[in-house]
Parts: sequence; C-alpha cells; structure tokens
Amino acid sequence: MDPSPKRSAQYRESPLHAKKARIAGDADVFFDTLAEGGCTAPQDNEPVQVEDPRVLRRCLVLSMAGEAETNATFQNSMQTALQDQAVLGSALLPMTVSLEVRIKPQPNAGHDQLLSLCATAQVWPQGVPVTGDSLIRLLLNIPGIQTALACALLHKLPDAMEAQGGQEADSLPGLILGSLRWLDEVVDAHRITSTLLDIMPKCSKWVQQGILELLPELVLEEDCEAQVTDLVLQRFQSAELADLPALLRFLLQHVNSQNASQVVELLRSSMPPLGDQVVRMSGQMVDIEEGAVEAMRTGLQCSHLAADTVFSQAKALTEPEVHTGLDLWLLLLLASLAGKRCEAVHKLLKKKFAEGLADNAWLDRAVCGHQGALKSLFPSLLELAGWLVQAGQAGCQGAGSHLYTLLFAAPHLDKAAQYEQEVLGGLQGHLGSGQAGEISTALAVLLGLTQGHTCQLLQHAHFVGTLLDCLDNFSQAQLHQVFAVVSELVVVSKGAGSEVETNRQRLGKQLEALLHKQMQSDEVCAQRVGIIGTIKLAERLATPSSSDLRSKEAEQLLGRSFKVRHQQPAMFALLCDELTQAVAAGRLCEPLRDWLKLSAVDQLEGFLDDYVENPTNVQCKGGGHLKGSNWMNLNGSAGQVMLPLLRIVSSSDPLHRQSLAYLPAVTRLALTLEFQTLGSLDGLSAILGCPLHMPHLDQLQREALLTAPPDQQWVVCTSLLLAINWLRELLNAWARHVQPHQCMGGAEVQQNLLVRLQNLCQLEALLAHSLALLPNPPSLHDVSGCHPSAVIVKKGQVQKKSKGKPGKMSKAGQSPDAGSEAAEDQENMAHNASPPGKPAAEADTTVPALSRMAQMQGQLRPLDPHVLCLLGQVQCAALFQVALAPAALLMEELHGKLVEAMTHAQRPAFLKAAAVQDQPAGKLLCNLPCIPALHLGTYVVPHARRLQQTPQEIWEGLKSTLPALRGLLTSCSEVLTSGMLKLNNCLLGLGGLEESSQGEGVGAARVEGASQEATPDLLLTDHPVASAALAPMPAAARVMQRGLHCIQQLTAADWLKQPHHRSLLHAFIRAFCQQPQSPTLQQEPTSAAPVMKAPQVIEGCLQACETFKAFSRGAQGGLEHEVALLHIQANLIDIAESVPGNAATRESLAVAKEEVSTAAEHILQQGGEPEPSDPSEPATPQGTAAPAPAGASWKGQQGVIGDLIHLWVSWSPQPCQTVLGLLQGALAQVPSQPLTGKKAQEPVHPYPGLNGSSLHVWYKALFQELLQQWSSHANSVVALHKTRQGPLQQEGADAALSQLKQCGKAFASLLTLNKIHLKRIQMHSQALKCGSKVIQHCLRTLPFWEAWYAAHPNQVEPFSKALRDVQAGTRILYVICAEGKANKNITIANLVVGAKHVLEEFRVGVTAVMLAAKQDIQQGNLKHKDLTGQEVSSQVPFTQIQMDEDVSEAEQQVQDGETGNSDTE
Repeated sequence: MDPSPKRSAQYRESPLHAKKARIAGDADVFFDTLAEGGCTAPQDNEPVQVEDPRVLRRCLVLSMAGEAETNATFQNSMQTALQDQAVLGSALLPMTVSLEVRIKPQPNAGHDQLLSLCATAQVWPQGVPVTGDSLIRLLLNIPGIQTALACALLHKLPDAMEAQGGQEADSLPGLILGSLRWLDEVVDAHRITSTLLDIMPKCSKWVQQGILELLPELVLEEDCEAQVTDLVLQRFQSAELADLPALLRFLLQHVNSQNASQVVELLRSSMPPLGDQVVRMSGQMVDIEEGAVEAMRTGLQCSHLAADTVFSQAKALTEPEVHTGLDLWLLLLLASLAGKRCEAVHKLLKKKFAEGLADNAWLDRAVCGHQGALKSLFPSLLELAGWLVQAGQAGCQGAGSHLYTLLFAAPHLDKAAQYEQEVLGGLQGHLGSGQAGEISTALAVLLGLTQGHTCQLLQHAHFVGTLLDCLDNFSQAQLHQVFAVVSELVVVSKGAGSEVETNRQRLGKQLEALLHKQMQSDEVCAQRVGIIGTIKLAERLATPSSSDLRSKEAEQLLGRSFKVRHQQPAMFALLCDELTQAVAAGRLCEPLRDWLKLSAVDQLEGFLDDYVENPTNVQCKGGGHLKGSNWMNLNGSAGQVMLPLLRIVSSSDPLHRQSLAYLPAVTRLALTLEFQTLGSLDGLSAILGCPLHMPHLDQLQREALLTAPPDQQWVVCTSLLLAINWLRELLNAWARHVQPHQCMGGAEVQQNLLVRLQNLCQLEALLAHSLALLPNPPSLHDVSGCHPSAVIVKKGQVQKKSKGKPGKMSKAGQSPDAGSEAAEDQENMAHNASPPGKPAAEADTTVPALSRMAQMQGQLRPLDPHVLCLLGQVQCAALFQVALAPAALLMEELHGKLVEAMTHAQRPAFLKAAAVQDQPAGKLLCNLPCIPALHLGTYVVPHARRLQQTPQEIWEGLKSTLPALRGLLTSCSEVLTSGMLKLNNCLLGLGGLEESSQGEGVGAARVEGASQEATPDLLLTDHPVASAALAPMPAAARVMQRGLHCIQQLTAADWLKQPHHRSLLHAFIRAFCQQPQSPTLQQEPTSAAPVMKAPQVIEGCLQACETFKAFSRGAQGGLEHEVALLHIQANLIDIAESVPGNAATRESLAVAKEEVSTAAEHILQQGGEPEPSDPSEPATPQGTAAPAPAGASWKGQQGVIGDLIHLWVSWSPQPCQTVLGLLQGALAQVPSQPLTGKKAQEPVHPYPGLNGSSLHVWYKALFQELLQQWSSHANSVVALHKTRQGPLQQEGADAALSQLKQCGKAFASLLTLNKIHLKRIQMHSQALKCGSKVIQHCLRTLPFWEAWYAAHPNQVEPFSKALRDVQAGTRILYVICAEGKANKNITIANLVVGAKHVLEEFRVGVTAVMLAAKQDIQQGNLKHKDLTGQEVSSQVPFTQIQMDEDVSEAEQQVQDGETGNSDTE
C-alpha cells in the first residue's frame, strides 16, 4: 500500500493553510505509526481504511512499549492531530477493511474446505467489510493511551457541541460519548470521572444526560462511586425534569450501605411534581413520569440493597399523612419483582390499611394527577385493588374499593375504554367469587361509580345487564345494591349521547321485564326480588330533588305494587318494611311521602274499631263461640279505639284473617311516616295505649285450653302471637322517636313504655305456656305477622291449585271471590299438613315442649337496638321491683344480639359467605318440626331489619345507659340476697310454666310525674302464668345472669383497648367505679366527660373489680354467677395492665391478680348450686326433692374448669409451686381404677369437680399452664443471651436457673402421673403433645447455657442438677412412645415421630452444653421398660410373630372359603 502524500505540501497557500501545515507536521509521528500498521490517515470526515485492525493494534501497542520519551512524543503527536475536527470526525467513524481476501485452497482441498474458507472471509457485498469499531475506540482500548485520550476527548465536548449543536447520536458529541461506552478496561476511572463531572455544567442538557448514562459504566472504584453519588444527590433537586429518569436509575443502582437511607429519603422528600410533562428524547416524545417509574423499576431490579431500604423505610411509616405517593409507587415496583418480595409487600399493605396506618388519601396522592405513572403501574394497581378486596378486613376492602374507583375514573389519553373494561373485569371476578364481603364491596364500587361516571358505565351496559341474570346468588342486602345500581343508570337524564341513550333504554326495558316477571311469579323468593327492585326504582324516581313527573311515576309504580296485599299479604308486609327503611333514610321526596302516609294510615285504620267496654263473643270457624275481653287498656275510659285481634282472627273471611300478616309492617310504616312528616307521634298516640280485643283469660287456663276444639286453640295462640308482634312494633316506634336524654319524651310516654314492656313479658309467657300444654300445637305461620322476608318457598315448590281455577291469582279480570277461595285453599292445606285432631301419641315429639317458644323466635318481630336504651328508664319506676321483668326482657334481647354479633365477627372470612345473613335469597332451611309451615314453605331467610351489627356498634349505642346498668345490677343483687327466696328455687320460674305464688306483689310500673293512675286493666293479673312472668325474684336472677354475661363479653373484647373505643372504656369505668347515681344524672350523656388519664384508668379498673366483687355471694351464688364475676375481674385487670403505669400501680395489680387467683381456687372448692329437682319425680317423705350428689354441678363444665385453673395457677405468686402442690396433693388421690361408672364420678376432696372422669381435663389444664411458664422462661433466657457480660447477666442467669429448677420439677411430676394411670390414653397423648413443646422451649435456652458455661465452667453443677428432673420426664416420654407403638394406639403413634425428633435434638443440645463446660458425660442405651418399671423386650417376640402369621393365614382361608361358597351359589 502506498504511503499517504506529505501533508505539509497541501497547506502553503494561506495563513490558515500554514497553521494546518504545522499541525500536520507535528502529527507526522502519529500518522507514520498508523501507516506502519496499515491504516490511512484520518481526513475530511471520511472513514479510515485499515488492512487488518489486529495488525494495527499490535503496531500501536509496540509503539507504546518503548521509552517514556518516545511514548510522550507519540501522544503529543496524537493530541495535535485530533485538534482538527475533520480529523477527529474521521477517527470517530467506523473503520473499513481495505485488504482483499484471497482464498488459496490446497490442491487437494475438498468442497467442505472451500465452504469453510469462504465463511471465514466474511466478504460483504462490493468486497468492503465494515468492522463496527472506530479508530478512536481502538486507541481507547490500549491502556497506555486510554486516560489521556479520553480526557482530551471530553474537553472537546463543549466546543464540539457549539460547532454542531445537534442532538443526534451521530453528531460529534454523540460519537465521543459513544466511543467511551463499553470499554474493555478502564485504567483510571477516577480521573475520567472527575473530568466528566468538571465539564458537565458546560454542556447542554442532552449531553448531560448522555454523561449521566455513561457514568455507571466508568465508575468502578468505591470512592469514585461514592463521590459521584454524592454529587448527584447534591444536584438532584436542581436537575432538569428530562434528567430525572437517568438520575433515578443511577442513584438506585449505585447505593451502598452508607448512603442507602439518604438516597431513599431524598427521593421521598425531594421528588419534584412531574405531572404530564412530555419531552423529546432520542427523537421520541417521552412522558417524564412514565420514564421515571421505569427507571426506578430498573434500579430496584439491579440493587437488592435499594429494594431492602425502600421496604424498611415504608414499613417504618406509622402515620397516614406521612405516606407519599412515591412510597406506593416504590412498593408496587417491589411487588412486581415477584417471589418473596411480592408476598412481603402484600402483607405490609394489608397491615397498613387494616390497622389504619394508611388511608384512602394515600391512594389519592399516588394516582390522582399522575397519568404517566398510572400507565406504567396500572396492572400493579389493579392487582393491588383486587388483593385488598379479597383480604376480608374492612379497612382493606375500603381501600380496595376506593382504588377501583380511582382507576375507573382516572383520565387516560388513549385506550380509556380498555382500562375501564379491565376495571370492570376485576369487579366481575369479585362478583363471582362467592364471598359475601367481596360481592358487597364490588357492588358498592359500582354504586359509587353511578354517582359521577354514569355515561362511562352505560357504555358498558352489557356488563351491568349481567347482574340481572344472576340475582339468585345475591343476599338481600346485595339485592338492594344491585337494583340501586341499575335504577341509577335507568333513571339518568336523557340526551347524553346516542350510544349512551340506546344502552339506557335497552337496560330500562330489561329491568322492566324482570320486575314484571318476578312480581307475577308463583315463588315467594322471586316476588321478594321483584319488590326490592320496585322499591329501589321508586326511591330513585322519588328522590328529594326529583320533579313532580318523576314522583307521579313512582306513585303509580307503588300503587300497582300495593295491590298484592289481597293475594300475597306477606309480600305486602315486605313492601311496607322496605318502604319504612327508605322513608327513615330520607330517600323519598315529600309528595310521595304524603301519598304513602295517606295509604298507610288508611290501612292501619282499617284494623282498628271503636272502643267497646264489653265486647261480644265471637264465632269461630268450626261453629263454636269464644268469649273475648279487652286486655291491657292503658288509655282508660278516655280511649276511643281498640285493636280487635280476636274478631279478625276468627273471621269467616280468609282474606280478612290473612291481612293480619302485614299489620305490624303497616303499623311501623304509618308511625315512621307520621314522625317524618310532623316530627312527633302525637297524631297516633292513641294506639300506644289502646286495648286489645283478645280471648278471655279463662280460655287460657290449663283445662279449658286442653279441652277446646282445634280451631279455638288456633285462635288463642294466633291472637297471642299477633299481640306480641303488635307491641314489639309499638316499642320500636316510640323508643326510636323520643329523645333518650329528656326523660324519654315525658313521664306519660315513659310510663306507657314500661307498662307495655310488662305486657310483652306476660304475653310471651302465656304463648310459651299454651304451646307447651298442647300436644300438637297449631301452625301460626300464615298470620303470624313475622317479617315476610322470613318466609321463602323452596325452588320449584308451587302451591296446589283447585281444578277449574285459574293458575295465577293476580290475573286481570278475576273476581273477588276467587281470591277468597284461593285463601281458603291455602288455609285448608295448612290444616291438612298438621291436623289439629291428631292424637298426642302420634304427634311430633322430636322437639321438647319447653323449646317450642324458642322456635317461635323466627316468627317474632325483632326489637330494634335502640329499644335497649329503655334499660335506663327502669330505675325511673316508682317501685323498682315491678320493673325488673321488663329489664330482664331487655337484657335477654341484648344478650342475644351480642351473641349473634360475636358469632359473626369470630367466623373465618371464608365461612362468612355461608352465614345466615349472607345466604342468597330463598336458600336457607329452618327446621321447625313442631310448627310446620303453611302455604309459604319452609325456607326462611333472616329478618330484613336484623342488620348485622358489630359488638362495638351495639355497645356504643348503649354508652349512655351504662350507669343505669350498674344501678340495675346492684338492685338485683340486693333483691336476690334479701333472703326472700334462694336463687336456685327462683330459677324454676324462668320458663313461666310453674303456677306458684311467685306473682305476689306484682303491679304496674309507675313513674314519678305521670298523671295516669294504675288501673286493673293495665296488666293481666287473673292468670297465674301472667302474674309469675312479672315476679321480681326470677326477673332479678335473669337480669344478673344476662347482665354479667354481656359485661364479660364487653370486657374480654380486644377492641375495647383500641384508641377509637377509648370513650366507651372510660364510660364503663365511670359507671362501675363510682357509687350509683340518681336516675336523673344517669340520663346525661357521657360523651361530655373529660378523657381519663392512664393512672385514672388503672385506678378505675381496680375500683370496678371491687364493685363486681361485691356482687359475689359465695357458695350461695351459683357456679355460673361466680365464674362470670371472676372473669369480669380478670378482664378488667388485663385492661389495666395494657395501660402504662408506675411501680405503685404494678404493685396494686399484682395484689389484685393474687386475689383473683385465690377466688378461682375457692370456686373450684365449692360444690356449686344443687341441681333443681324435676317436679314430675316423686318427692322425699319430707316433701322436698332429694339433694343432688356432690360435684353434680361440675358435670359438663370442662371449659369452666380449664379457665379457673388458668386464673388460679397463672396469677398465683409461684405458679410452678401451685402446680406441684396440686400434683402431689389432690391429683395424686384420684384412683387409677375404674375408668367409668359411679365410682369414677366420686369427687376428690376438696375439689368437687375433680374425679376419675375429669382427671384428663385437670391434667391438660395444668400442662398448658406449665407450658406457659416454660415459654416465659425461654423468652427471658433468649433475651438474656442478647445482653452483654456483666453483673446484670449474672443476676439474670441465677434467676433463670432458679426458674429452670421449678419448671423441671413440675414437668417431671406431671409426667410421673402417667405411671399411675396406665390406661388413660388421653393423658398419655396430652403428655406427648405438651411434653414435646416443653422440650422445644428448653432447646431455645441451650445456646445461652452453652455460651455461659463455656465462660463459667465451674458453675455448671446447679444446671446439671436441674436438668436431671427434665431428663426424668424425657425418659417417661420415651416409654410412652414405645408403649404406644407396641399397643398400636393410633392416637399416640401419630405423635411418636415428632416427639422422638425433639427428644433427640434435646440430647444433642445438652451434650453440647456439657462439652462447652468441659464436663465428662456418659451416654448409653436405655433399658426398655414399661410405665410400671418392668423391663420389656425391645423387639416383638418370634413366637408372637408366628402366632400373628398363623392367625392371618387362618383368616385368609376363611375368606377364601366364603368366596368359593358365594361363587358356587
């Protein structure tokens, strides 16, 4: 190749040419070296040509291998040559190979060799292959040239940028930065990095961004990396938005242990608002926020330290307002890494939302106004929303529903419909999950979207339409949500767009057809769905802001629905109750309320008659006459109306009789409308005290009721049931619409409410008495007046129709007689299903008579929660004892509501879908064997008004009545301890069946200030059962029993200790730690009281313990009574311990705990109350029942025994000594034989509940308490292991060793008890279960002892002695394992593997401790012994094996013979 011509000859025409000539002359050394390597000189921005790049590299390396002066000359020549931008540009372009490849095959070369030579040639078209590397890059990869050349090139960036000004990658600055990337080796990263940082401020933005992208590839040394990171941190806040993605990626990728927290905190606090800004990068428009999110994703993927730091700082945030939107972005990016990080992030977010550490405002900060981030994080956010809804907690589901709403409503530049479909798809997944919580939350989201995004939802009307196709899968509350969503979309304003309007009309027609079909169905469950849909549509049409035209439409819709009262009275009752809820919530406009009021009052007045002092007898359906009388006239002679229940029930018109089914519902609707319209109930006050026309009390006497015809028995029982439901609705209405802190609306109203409560007690007692007397009680389901939603037929069950009659009773043109005939057929079916004349011997006796009233609870109208506030009015009575029966009724109602609420709250999330309140409509079977249903079937669903309340909500509503509750319990305790009767004898009257003199002294409740005087007509005093229902002694016992149970549940609740329930806790403490207050002061709300401080809370809890301790009556109080009091005291002490206190309070609590422990021991030593005798059994000669055997009251009280032992042992000053005392004392006296029979029931002194049958209960309870002591010991030793060596650790070691000795002795004693009771398998299995756990706790302490005795080997002797007791216990565990396997006991065999594994670990661990203490140990095989100490063989004897084989062969022969015989046959 010819050398290049002399450069100096080309630049002699001008001064500029002269300057270039000098440069060329200085660069001759560089050019000559290139020529020697077979490379042309770079010029005119043209690519250089090279024969072989490898030859050129070797030539350059050899030129740099000489002396230092020669190297300096070459580098100066190179620097001089590259000053010319044309030469620099040529050197930055990719080189081309100019050598022609000649293939010279061997003479005998084959075809394959020729193909190989052609492949290695890599000849491009036109014969010029391109290498891809520039001359500058080749020079930069030579170590001796790299640093100086790189620094020179970087210093040229500002000038090159000004000369070209482009932002393309092929511009001169872009070529320079590109040549510095991906070098084979970085020789001096520190110098190159410093140069980059120095020239960065002089460069343009796009060059700075390129420098930032280049830095991570050049920084190799830690000091340089830290320096660059610090510099980026300093300039982060002032950086341009276009540089943020590169900065974020660099910072997260290069964090270290020193600056990781600083970097993450800087991002959290200094991230600028990005908004929707878009910049041009690399020729494309890029969203800055989206690029920043992707940069952080890359950084977290590359740096585990950054990911860990982000997670730890997010976990440390405990206040909702300190959470930033960036925190959620980072957590979602961590969750996208999958694996354990995803699981950890999900748990953290669940905890934050469930415990209130984060709120919906955090989601707003992360989503609203961040469109770029939303595009990148939308899948993660949608997954998070679904996961939160599935979590089950209220806080999580609320956050998930809010996030769904944000994602659906967020503005999108493009693909908005696609994002909306994805959100609706997620909601559809929840709707089909079968979990009630998920379904309700998804429907709540849809209902919220209808308020502001109606048009968007109507664009997806097909999705909304699918909700109407699967109504059978929704519960009653969910049906309300479904129809609310659909009604909102159907009634939306018109003109929103052609497509939207078309979808709206299509959805409206679908809803109209559905409602018509459901209302015309023969199945009650379908009619129920239709009524709910009708009500929700009417609510939407008649909102307070609706026009008159819409109100008229709603009025016509409801008018058509009112017509069902003749054919389906139960469904009309449901319609009235649903309308009552809508009216009470204020969801109907005033014109529609006025129309409803006229209709409801008109229906109510249809049931009332003018008052007649002496009503005539009535004729029953069978032809006989029934004497009637007016009951419970509170209005006196001034009354003008009465409720003729007896006349309507005995009417010959079936429609008239069945109209009583909606009497309570219509009453409730009329009273609610009256209050909503006028603000008071004065207009209908007459019905509160109006008398009831009922059967004469003589008809309810035992002989009269048993000898009465079946139709009269039905009339009597039905009248009582209807009267009960009527009074319950009156109490619901007046208790709701009066002020609780203003003497309940006046003395007159207050007195009437108390008297009505007394009437209710008497009526329920009479109904229970009647049902118990009748061998085959009549069915009351058709006119019970219970909530119609409680009556649902089976699917496919259609009522029978007479021949020749139309199939549907609501068909147009049907005569009125057709309805009466149909109703008559329904009643005939009912009586045929359960013939009243059936002999007692053939009657259904599967349900005891005493439980029949309990089965009637499903047909009773429930008392609303606000009725419980009447407890505060009981002490307003002038004579307290006469108001005890109403108090007992209210306490039982409160107890039932709390039990139901706590059962629902404690049910696992996956089971709540199967709970009663969550069952789909018409799919819950209620077994009422003695009360068969009539024409409405046997499938029932819960009461519509029985909304599932939490215990918190119930107690918060009763906060103002807590002082009255304390006074009520105090008064009842005084009544019970007055010496009139013993509590055990009073309990006989709880059922209301004993006709005794317990009703003496019964009178109507009187309130100071009431003008009305007591009259004989207020109560039913001529019947012994009615009088006994108001007896003070049984009522006081019921109040104490239910009241203590309710308070026990309240004080045991963990939520009572939470901050947002602090006011309830303070109100409870104030009520029970002070002296009883006057009734007037009790009505003052407690919310105005100041917040109690921690010492006051502790002192108040201790005073409350003294209050409940005063209710104790010792052995005369009964086991259940005393245990409840003890649990309440223990719960109060637990609450006090949860409050931070000082040394004095801790000492007081220790004394209180010791007193509770002593009280628990005393209860275990008392025999409990004697069991009441059965009146049917013959009495003793003295006329009294034979006393129950000692300890009989403890039978079946295993749970009580365990709780008492826990309080006794765990709160005693020395728990292990207490366990030892029991083991060596009472438990050692229990005989090992017999296991069953009367002798096994004989108690051991002094504990009546301890005998051979209950020994395993005591054993298990003691082992569990010892396990708690071992756990406490292990925790203290583990904590001690973390402390430093010193005097404090020496004291801790001594204390731990002392505790180890006590626990070891108790452990050995417990296991030794198994040697006495050889055949009690329950004790052996419990020994293996708990014993293995004890050894596990002991294993946790061995690392400390190993380290301790390695440093103090001379102190190991006490430890060795303490372990001998534990070793004695482990030997017994080995023996139990061996015997269990030998005896083939499956209960023990399943525990053997785990127990032996733990025992082997314990042996190895103890050996390590002894070796660390430099002690000689001896190990050997144990002798195989049984629990009696006799040596046994470790293997099964050969003779036994042979006998087993012979038996097996004989059995097989017998089986073969039987098989042959069967084949022959």
